[in-house]
Amino acid sequence: LADKKRDILRISFFLKLIQLDQQQQQILSMKTVILIASLLGLASCAPKVNLKDEVEIQDCGSKVDIMSITFEGCTEFPCVVHHGQTPTGQLTMQANSATNTLTCKIVGVIIGGIELPFNGCPLNACDHLSTGDCAVEEGELLVYDMSIPILDVYPKLEITGKWMLKDDAGENFLCFTIPMKIED
Repeated sequence: LADKKRDILRISFFLKLIQLDQQQQQILSMKTVILIASLLGLASCAPKVNLKDEVEIQDCGSKVDIMSITFEGCTEFPCVVHHGQTPTGQLTMQANSATNTLTCKIVGVIIGGIELPFNGCPLNACDHLSTGDCAVEEGELLVYDMSIPILDVYPKLEITGKWMLKDDAGENFLCFTIPMKIED
């Protein structure tokens, strides 16, 4: 009985549509076209919500699968950073091994492969996981929030930043490089 009522309602709806005269149908069609065109125009003008730019992944020996890296204002290499600012970013990864701790270490690699200490990240990286936590389990999805203050004492130069999170054994749980250029 319910199916018959539904069929009757559908038939009466279609009959009412057929009863519209051609002028009303043309007005309805024009309004629909204008509405769709307006919505498409608004969508193409809308600003992007993502304030950080995804950068190319340059893995240097990780025990994770790096899924994405974003850094504020970095659209191409080298990422240009300025004295007195603190660029921020996020790294999304999936753990391929377990660890109880994550210790952050950053070095700057200059010409000839010379590594210079770059004091810029808090040692306890576990405190900077916005997704996941320590102890890290194999297969766990982690999102690591990064920030690096660019101190005025840093020289103006192009450098490759090597960002590492060390596991319990002191091995690279995460390692990636990012070309940077320090400017005023």
